[in-house]
Amino acid sequence: MKKIILACVVSVFFVGVSISQTTAEPAKLTAASIEGTYQIQVVNSRNQPYIPANLNQLVLDNRDATEVKYVTLGTEVRLKVLPLSEINKPDFKPLQKIAHVRN
Repeated sequence: MKKIILACVVSVFFVGVSISQTTAEPAKLTAASIEGTYQIQVVNSRNQPYIPANLNQLVLDNRDATEVKYVTLGTEVRLKVLPLSEINKPDFKPLQKIAHVRN
């Protein structure tokens, strides 16, 4: 009798695990998953840039299939977002998170 009860408990456990895996939400986006695919550029200045709290969403919202996008974040700061075509190249080199550039 104990073996039957144990078998039922184990079966219920595995069915529960199976159901939870099929109904789980997709993986959440993390900063690490897009790191290197964008760059915060400080133009003509050595100041430290303001980094918006919604940076990940800005990157995703402005990602294009083939074109590099630039998003203005202030008078001296812009966000460079690489396109999917660039990111998916076998020889893709991740960008530094912050760069000081001359315009």
